[in-house]
Amino acid sequence: MSIIEILRLLRKHMVLLIMTPLLMALLVGYLTRKPVLVYSSETTLYTGIASGSSVEMDKSLSFFATNTAFDNLINVIKSRETQQEVAIRLLAQHLLLEKYDDKYISRSSYSALRKITPQHIELLIIRDKLQGDGNKANKSVRNTPSSGSATQGSISNTDNVVSGDSTGRDTVKADENFSFSSLDTASNNGMQPLSINREAFELTVQNLKAYMALSDTNFVYKLLYFNHPHYSFNALSKIKVQRIGTSDLVKLNYESDDPGICQQTLVLLTEVCIKNYKGIKENRSDAVVKYFEYQVKQAAARLQVSENRLLKFNEEHNIINYYEQSKAVAIVKEDLEVSYHNMRIKLAGTKAALKRIEDKLGNQQQIQLNNAAIIEKRNQLGEINSRIATIETVSGSDSLNNQSLVILKAKADKLKDDMRVIVNNLYNYGHTTEGLPINSLLSDWLKNVIEYEDTKAGLEVLGDRITDFQKQYAVYAPAGANIKRIEREISVSEQEFLELLHGLNLAKLKLQDAELSSSIKAVDQPFFPLSPNPTKRKLLVIVAAVFGFIILLGTILAMEFFDKTLKNPRRASKFLKFKLVGIFPKVFLKTGTLNFPFVANRLLEILVQNLELIPKVTINPNEPRTIVFFSTLSREGKSVLMGNIALKLKSLGKRVLVLNYSDDTLLRSETSLASHTESLPVNTSNVKMNRHPLSFISRLLGYSDTSVDYNSPFLSDPESILHEEEYISYDINSGYYSSVSYKDLIPAEKLKIPVPDVVMIEIPDLLSSAYPAELIRSASVSILVCRANHQWTEADQGALEGFMQCTSSEPHYLINGVDLQAVESVLGDLPKKRSWLRRFFKRLVRFQFFTGYQP
Repeated sequence: MSIIEILRLLRKHMVLLIMTPLLMALLVGYLTRKPVLVYSSETTLYTGIASGSSVEMDKSLSFFATNTAFDNLINVIKSRETQQEVAIRLLAQHLLLEKYDDKYISRSSYSALRKITPQHIELLIIRDKLQGDGNKANKSVRNTPSSGSATQGSISNTDNVVSGDSTGRDTVKADENFSFSSLDTASNNGMQPLSINREAFELTVQNLKAYMALSDTNFVYKLLYFNHPHYSFNALSKIKVQRIGTSDLVKLNYESDDPGICQQTLVLLTEVCIKNYKGIKENRSDAVVKYFEYQVKQAAARLQVSENRLLKFNEEHNIINYYEQSKAVAIVKEDLEVSYHNMRIKLAGTKAALKRIEDKLGNQQQIQLNNAAIIEKRNQLGEINSRIATIETVSGSDSLNNQSLVILKAKADKLKDDMRVIVNNLYNYGHTTEGLPINSLLSDWLKNVIEYEDTKAGLEVLGDRITDFQKQYAVYAPAGANIKRIEREISVSEQEFLELLHGLNLAKLKLQDAELSSSIKAVDQPFFPLSPNPTKRKLLVIVAAVFGFIILLGTILAMEFFDKTLKNPRRASKFLKFKLVGIFPKVFLKTGTLNFPFVANRLLEILVQNLELIPKVTINPNEPRTIVFFSTLSREGKSVLMGNIALKLKSLGKRVLVLNYSDDTLLRSETSLASHTESLPVNTSNVKMNRHPLSFISRLLGYSDTSVDYNSPFLSDPESILHEEEYISYDINSGYYSSVSYKDLIPAEKLKIPVPDVVMIEIPDLLSSAYPAELIRSASVSILVCRANHQWTEADQGALEGFMQCTSSEPHYLINGVDLQAVESVLGDLPKKRSWLRRFFKRLVRFQFFTGYQP
């Protein structure tokens, strides 16, 4: 469709396009004349998820982790558990009020609640708390540790394991546990009714929860799960939660028909969601802390058992430091063995030297040397030297042993001097038998005797010590393996303890971080809405008007798009694939300022001109041009058009013959061919009706008057406007179906008429009657007459295709009863008076700005 056609279509239905939206707007306005007032309140919560503080210095959150954290918080706020807690608390608050208070609930809402509340629900409401019960409740609250306090208590117990050796240092005492929860002072208690006792309120909430859990048919359960406007899940699910941009702030918005309930719902929701979110965050970390506390205690116990085993083993085997002691034992044993072998060598040399000296002294000197005094002194000296060696080898730096050693050395020196005196008395003997001086030999002998006794005594002591060290080795050898195994157990237990202790510290850090990150605070407290939200009545009225306009316009355009009527030449060309010979307009009773006779005559002239331009295909050039007018349906206007064409041809000097069938003979023919008699419609072609019965409604809706002017000369019956020899009716009989030429249709008494220039034959409609094939084949031109409002169907197309098989040339079509706007496709602008604004607008739409004369 072109722009002009769309605008004409809108102009045609302009009144309907205006009235329909207007009526729908009025209807919606009437239906919404008493709108429900809605109040809204909002609060803003600071979460600290993205940019808040953290005890973990190197902690960083990614974009996805931040979004996940916000999604978790929003889902906690929207969860059924949170909504149930809020609903029950809101119900308990309203039930505890002695009378309505506009700050918390309006008169109408309070009255409605009291009206539907059963009497037994009053038993669940605790309005006042006795002092004793209050103390008991406080005691119960104190004895019921929260997650944070329980965790801190457990941590303080574990600190005894970790910092048991930190006495004298500045440490935190056991009763000085720190928690970020104690720093959260944000509370909405100030917005709660002052007339309600807090403990009584909490007990009432617990009673309502327990009562709701009894069954799914009680009052509280139905209140929450049905469609109550204030306490149901359906009402609380309308709470809007959204993150403000990319900040740490979350906005909560709620709408209700009661301003007090609107505010209090957000107050309770803020309190409940903070508690639930904190509980989820802290309980998860608290479980980890408790796990590590238990494991640390177990690891500490296992480590203590292993250390006690090592201590007991060292006590049983007199071990202070096994590795140093074993090393010292090995070194001392090696030195003793070296000293022992050296003394044995020295003893053997001394013994050999002493034997040589005694051999040189002879028998007499041997007798003297072996006298009782020397032997006694010698034995005493050996004993004392043995004691001295024992003390020097075994004893340490003990002062008592040092004094004994000094006394023994003094005795040894005295015995040596005594032996030296006795031996000196032997110097009087002079020389030996070999002539050697006895004095020198006796001195050497005494020296070797003393050295021999010293060496002998030390050798005995070293032998005893070596024996003792062998026994000590027998003890240390298996002790080393046992100590190694015990120390390995201690090392494993210690590593396990340290790792678990590190995990416990991380869990504590995580717990404190969870407490810090879950400290949600209300930045903007919920406000009391003083005025309702603007209603959507105006918007609904506008939407109704726009919707009505769009629906109606869419319907009109859809009907226009799916319209299968021939309507105008451009649309008819889509269905009829042959050439157009002309069009003829509707003949209305009122045509306004249009010069209709001029338009109709001009269209007839163009039609006749196009007929003349069609080549003549008859064999005999002297034969008249035969034009067959046919249609697929009856009442298409063939007779009227033939009469108008005949008059126009006569005005051009042509002799015309119009052959039209007799309706009576056609009726008889159809009746005789039918297998049974049916009531056929009466031909009402001669019925004249100037006005359409619905013309008044059409004019009321802005449509033009569609009443047909049947008295117009263009709708005259051709029989009345043509001469007798120019208009002949033929009968539909057996001769009709076998006719070959137009002469076969003329009755015998009228065959003497002059030979015409143009013969126009009208045959019955194709879908209801048969037609003579030979007559169609001998015709010069075949004209299909269709009304503009004809719905072209497959039946029409099939009948046309069968007809075209009988024609010698391609037929043409003529559209009858087209709208005057469609005439412009043939004549251009119609000759009628137009305002300058309409002319300008029409040129503007067509982009024709310089169509006038320009010199």
